[in-house]
Amino acid sequence: MTPELPTDQPTPERPARQRLPATVRVTQILDAALRVFSDKGFAAARMDDVAAAAGLSKGGVYTHFTSKEEIFGALLTRLMLPLHANRPPLHPDTAVTVDVLVDQVVAPMYESFGDPATALTLRLMLADGARAQQLVGQWREMVVEPYLADIEQLLQRGAAQGHLRRGVLLREPRLVLSPGVHSMLELLVQGQLDATAMERQRKAHIAMLRELLEP
Repeated sequence: MTPELPTDQPTPERPARQRLPATVRVTQILDAALRVFSDKGFAAARMDDVAAAAGLSKGGVYTHFTSKEEIFGALLTRLMLPLHANRPPLHPDTAVTVDVLVDQVVAPMYESFGDPATALTLRLMLADGARAQQLVGQWREMVVEPYLADIEQLLQRGAAQGHLRRGVLLREPRLVLSPGVHSMLELLVQGQLDATAMERQRKAHIAMLRELLEP
């Protein structure tokens, strides 16, 4: 009788997996985990499920993540990435106007709404965040709060330069994001992006910032 090949060896039916850069593999795992967590729920999902959805062995997943809780945290962190991507720090002499605030904060937020993963991750956080309160707390401390601190720094810098008016937004910088957060909730309720309504909301958001911040 012909002995069975070890399961980790390639066969004609299952060719050897391509070696991918770690960043690409992590993205592959996170995309698969997001689908699994959304379908099964975070509590019921297993690392085996994530590995199968990613087309990897469980060991391949454990190479990058030690647990599904760590994957959950990575998904939350990735949710914020579009808000920082490809935007280098401003030069110290840059005048911080409302237009700069829009470019640095508002535009990335609305761009992220076009990514289906955004809605899925938000739903996951709302549905299962209570089951992973420690992870959500760490995410807020390590990702959200520094992001809000960056917004506050921008506002204070613009006010010191005389380009932004001091008022409620400087006292409560998170309110700069509030119309976008409202749009996120609408996106979750509707289940799909209404591009026309979103564009109208974006323009209203910018108009609100101009009325509240321009001297």
